[in-house]
Amino acid sequence: MRVLHITSEAVPFAKTGGLGDVGGALPVATAELGMTTAVVLPYYSKVRKHAASLMRVLGSVECPYAGGSRPFSLWQGFLSKSPRVPIWFVRNEGVFETSDDLYGTEPGSYGDGHTRFLYFAEAAIRVAKATGFRPDVFHLHDWQASLVAPLLRTRWKHDADLSKAATLLTIHNLAYQGDFSVDDLRAAGIPQELLREGRLLVNGRGNLLAGGIRMVDGLTTVSRTYAREILRAEFGNGLEGVIATREGLLDGIVNGLDVDAWNPQTDRKIAARYSAEAPEGKVACRSALLAAYGLKDRGGPVFGAVARLVAQKGLDLLSTSLPAVLRERPDVRVVVLGTGDRSVERALLALARTFPDNVAVDLRFDDGRAHVVEAGADFFLMPSRFEPCGLNQLISMRYGTPPIVRATGGLVDTVIDANAEHLGDGTATGILFRDATAAALEAAIRRAIDLHDRGLHVAMSLEGMRGDWSWTRSARDYASAYARARERRAGGSLHLADVLPTTSEEPTTPWLPPLVEIPDHHPRDVLWAVPRDPWTLYACWELGGDASRRRLAAIDPSRRDDIRYILRLIERATRTFHDIDVGGLAKEWMADVEPGRGYDVELLMRLPGESDRLLLAWAPPDQPPVPPSEAAIA
Repeated sequence: MRVLHITSEAVPFAKTGGLGDVGGALPVATAELGMTTAVVLPYYSKVRKHAASLMRVLGSVECPYAGGSRPFSLWQGFLSKSPRVPIWFVRNEGVFETSDDLYGTEPGSYGDGHTRFLYFAEAAIRVAKATGFRPDVFHLHDWQASLVAPLLRTRWKHDADLSKAATLLTIHNLAYQGDFSVDDLRAAGIPQELLREGRLLVNGRGNLLAGGIRMVDGLTTVSRTYAREILRAEFGNGLEGVIATREGLLDGIVNGLDVDAWNPQTDRKIAARYSAEAPEGKVACRSALLAAYGLKDRGGPVFGAVARLVAQKGLDLLSTSLPAVLRERPDVRVVVLGTGDRSVERALLALARTFPDNVAVDLRFDDGRAHVVEAGADFFLMPSRFEPCGLNQLISMRYGTPPIVRATGGLVDTVIDANAEHLGDGTATGILFRDATAAALEAAIRRAIDLHDRGLHVAMSLEGMRGDWSWTRSARDYASAYARARERRAGGSLHLADVLPTTSEEPTTPWLPPLVEIPDHHPRDVLWAVPRDPWTLYACWELGGDASRRRLAAIDPSRRDDIRYILRLIERATRTFHDIDVGGLAKEWMADVEPGRGYDVELLMRLPGESDRLLLAWAPPDQPPVPPSEAAIA
């Protein structure tokens, strides 16, 4: 079986969370089962640090976007744990390397960089064509890859090879859905037949994840419990109704763990190595953790936490659940490592100031310290309000640190509660509690203290270390899911009939004016802009002339990496303006504007601590109005 993974993250090249771990590990695990696997990933700016290990395999691959051609070059590397699994990088500097952020900084619309994944979906399909890799299954990961399924069933439905391929979509976190305006989708050139309610639209807005859910041949999420939870409004984030229509396809497959990176028997980041058979080294790790944070050992239990300090992770509950416990038990110690929302950070810092002998808060992301906390704590705090799968509870159990978790998502699927029955038969591996409240968390912490006082946490620690959470187990489940998706596709994918009507017509394309070319003889320092369509203003620029060279020479070389270029759009009637940070490498941009209005365009240079410098200006024609045919559709 040939499986092509389309993902926005894969370690070690790009990671913001658990998706990156899956993108780097699952393709390798399935390859070890005998499958032929490969990965497609955007060439982000952060991929450049791996450039020495990459090879350009194709100089230019045609890719239509927004009514024009946006070719990309194709680069190849290999996943670090397997020279058998190629990873292909779609490189277009003006799309993927304009910012260090993978998804932008604004919630919902993901900032100005969100439309890059509309481009990525089409490019990923063309990678399969250009490389000759003919997948039996396209494995799509989260909203960033979801558009591949609708495109395969419309624009590519007559392709002799790709139309036969099955699609499987994995929902890693339903909170992120790829929410777009219809104008964004139309401007990017998404087939018009998809821009309807019940296809790519949900309540009048584009939703890439919903479109993928409706049109794939297989659907998975990252734990059995989360698969049930997302059918309810509490966890469905507005898509529970869409998911319910595909419930028959939905499987829950718990993620695996990189058992080489997280192995207390070989971990060089911790004070001593240990295992279930030889656990003595954990005592030294406990002492090292307390010493690292200047906490004295008074014999009580040590609680650790490593997480993004955001509402989802529930660590804001510590500021109200711990004070009473710490006043009663001054021998308890707590170490929190992570960064996130300022309000959560401030509350935890206030707790540490109130109890300086008991609590240490380290506001940073540090992989080495994360290993120290996991190995040195007696219990691990993970009171998530929701958790599709979770990896820290698996890491904690592998390191003999029983986790304290809320009974939600993958946490309830992987942690066995220390109730009387499980303590009696020796299967307990952690502590579960139900309600996402400070009172419930406090009660769970008190249960842990009681278990520690009675020495019962030791057996839990050893049982957790014996568990098998390797990717091999998960890979077998995915192999079965792939087979089911292929069977549905071979049967004609009749489940799509309610979404896409049967038609022999080629998909329609939206109205877009032709892109005007810049003459080859233009000056090197130039800014030029033109309406791309009623909703989009296309701008491009060159900064290679004498003025630019003199300006750059006057800037200290150590500060040149801090240069940012700002594209400023000034609405002529009101003189209000909108600044777009186009980074330091972009040479063109497509900006969202209002139909029928006029805009002046300026390019500015920004350096920290200095006023913006105006470099170039241009006055393009007014934006055209919405054509009557398009207005009727909208």
